[in-house]
Amino acid sequence: MTLNIEGKAIGRDKKPLLIAEVSANHDRDLDQALALVDIAAEAGWDCLKLQTYDADSLTIPSNHPSMKVDPVWGKENLYELYQSAGMPMEFHEPLFAKARDLGLLPFTSIYDPRDLDFIEKLGCEIYKVASFEMTYDDLLEAVASTKKPLILSTGMANLAEIDHALEVLDKAGSGEVVLLHCCSSYPAPIDQINLNAMVTMGQRYDRMVGFSDHTIGSIGPLTAAAMGAVAIEKHYTNDPTREGPDHRFSATPEIMKDIADGVRDIHALKGSAEKQTTEAEQTSKALGRRSAFAIRDLAAGHTITPDDFRFVRPGAGIPPNDRGGVVGRTLARSVSKGSPITSEDIAP
Repeated sequence: MTLNIEGKAIGRDKKPLLIAEVSANHDRDLDQALALVDIAAEAGWDCLKLQTYDADSLTIPSNHPSMKVDPVWGKENLYELYQSAGMPMEFHEPLFAKARDLGLLPFTSIYDPRDLDFIEKLGCEIYKVASFEMTYDDLLEAVASTKKPLILSTGMANLAEIDHALEVLDKAGSGEVVLLHCCSSYPAPIDQINLNAMVTMGQRYDRMVGFSDHTIGSIGPLTAAAMGAVAIEKHYTNDPTREGPDHRFSATPEIMKDIADGVRDIHALKGSAEKQTTEAEQTSKALGRRSAFAIRDLAAGHTITPDDFRFVRPGAGIPPNDRGGVVGRTLARSVSKGSPITSEDIAP
């Protein structure tokens, strides 16, 4: 299971793909949005992810009580919130272009099938469907029609809902689907992240699984990387004190750099699944392992007894787990006191 998209690889044996989520932190200001592209590239991330919607993509103007939102979001209702948070459509093209210029893979979350043609014209090579939209079958079918890879977040979902979403996508002939485990709370509390569920999803669906993180700090993404996440998604900002709905729980440039460095080190630490002596261990193995050394001068033709040698460091002779290769064997040549007894010293 490996995907290669514009030079970026996603796979179980690859370094986790790092997805820098702009979310609403563009503040509807193109210069601010472009500055965020620089931050993602400088921090060492792989992808720039946008969100493509306006208020009408997500909801309708209404004064119904169910439309009210928590004051922490800075608006009275959902429609007003999405009006302020949605990124202007004309920002997409320059952001995609700058991301590619800086070596980032640009893509976006789609929220409304009506936006598919617009996004396709950007040359978007992979799509994201957010946790809130994973039960929107019409959207899943629309994205599946592109036959392009899809990253599907699963915040708030139970296994039955994931089963259904994957059934819809598979039936519609979707491209490869990468699942992201997620806790859709902003910020998300550490004790409700349940990263073991990410492992459960990988085993149940036999698909690549990653982590969309809404915690504060770097420990969530780094733990997910150590547990096998193939991708890490994180909201980020240049200043968490800026006004706007998402800045307060988004990662700073310093945290983004810490995550990128840590994920790279974790991938290096995980290394190969083959258990063998590494190149770095060769000197230690030669000096620190025990082997047979003569403790007296031994003549050629002598039959070795336990009193003739000791197993000591370094590992220049016959090892202690081959005692039978020494005791009772006849020497083909003499071995002086303080020298290793090697297999070449033993008569055939």
